[in-house]
Amino acid sequence: MPGSSSPTEVDWEKLNKTKFIVVGAGLFSGVTTCLFPLTVVKTRQMAIQGAPTGLWGAKETARVILNTDGISGLYRGFGTVVFGAIPSRIVYLTTLEAMKSVATPFADRISANETQAAGAANFIAGAVASLVTQSIIVPVDVVSQRLMVNDRPLQPASTPKTHPSSSKTSSNGSQKAGLPTNQARAASTAAFAPGRQNGFALARLIVQQDGVRGLYRGFGASVATFVPSSAIWWSAYGAYQKAIWHQYEGLTGQRAEGQMQARSPSEVVAVQTSSAVLSGLTSAVLTNPLDVVKTRLQVAMRQQDGQHPTFRAIAQKLIAEEGPKGLLRGVAPRITSTALWSTCMVTTYEFLKRICLKPEFRDDS
Repeated sequence: MPGSSSPTEVDWEKLNKTKFIVVGAGLFSGVTTCLFPLTVVKTRQMAIQGAPTGLWGAKETARVILNTDGISGLYRGFGTVVFGAIPSRIVYLTTLEAMKSVATPFADRISANETQAAGAANFIAGAVASLVTQSIIVPVDVVSQRLMVNDRPLQPASTPKTHPSSSKTSSNGSQKAGLPTNQARAASTAAFAPGRQNGFALARLIVQQDGVRGLYRGFGASVATFVPSSAIWWSAYGAYQKAIWHQYEGLTGQRAEGQMQARSPSEVVAVQTSSAVLSGLTSAVLTNPLDVVKTRLQVAMRQQDGQHPTFRAIAQKLIAEEGPKGLLRGVAPRITSTALWSTCMVTTYEFLKRICLKPEFRDDS
C-alpha cells in the first residue's frame, strides 16, 4: 500500500537464521554496554547489607562508585557479562522465536481472543527461552556479581570512614532525614577494597573452593526468578500490544482487523515502545523480591560452619532485619534498567527481525 510500510508479524520461518543470530548478538551486546552501569548499581543495592535504598540510594551508590573508581567502577564485571552474553543471546533469541512459532497455533486454539492468544504464546516462548538459557547465564551471574561487590564478605567495616556532613547527625536522625548513616556509607564503599580479581581468576577460585557446582550457586533461584520474569515480560508485551492496538483503532475509527498495512512506522514504534515499558514495569515489580534473594545467595560467602546459606535462610534473615520492604531493595534501579532495557531491546529486536527477513518475504513486511 503506497505510503505505508508498517510491518506484519515476522515469524521464525521468514528469518535468515544465520544473520539473525550473528547480528542479534552484536546489537544486544551494544545495548548491554549502554545499560550495564544500572546493573552494577542494582546489584550493590541488593547484595550489600546496609547499603542505601530507593531512588536516593541508587544515586548515592552511583556517586560512591564514581568517586572511588570513576567510570570504570560502573563496569565492574562487564567483561564476564559480555563474554557470556554472546552465546546466551544466541540461545535465547533462537529458542524464543522457535517456540513462538510452535506455541502460536496452540494458543490460538485455546484462547478466546487474539489478545489472550498473543499473551499465551509469548508466555510459553519467554519461559522456555529463559529456562534453556539459565545454564549459561547462572555461571556468568555468579562471577560478575561477585566482581561487582568485590567477592568480599558483605558486612560493613568495623571502623568506617565518615562523611563530614553525616558525622554531625545521629544514626536515627540521618535515617529519618533520608541521609546515609556511617554504616550505610561503609557498606556502599566496602566493595572497593584492594585485591580485586578478573573474571577468569575468580571463576577458577570458585571451582577450586566449591567445584563446578559453585558456578551454579542459586541456579534454582535464578530459574525461579528469570523464567517467570521472561514469561511475564513477553506475555505482557504481546497482550499490551494487542490491547493498545484495539484501543487505538477504536479511537481512530479503524476496523479491528485487516489494518496492519495501514499502520505507519511511527505508529508501530509508538505502540511497541509503550508495550515494552509497561511490560518492563510489570515484570520488574512482580519478580524483584526473588531477584534480591537470588543476588544475595549468589554473592554469599561461606558461614563459620563452612556451609553456604540457603535461599530460605537468606529470605528469612532479610525479612527479619528489614521487614517486607527489604524485598524491594534495588527496585528503583531495576525498574529504571528494565524500562530502558525493554525499550532498547524491543526497538532492537523488531529492527533485527526486519533486516533479517529472507529476500522472498521482504515485499510482505
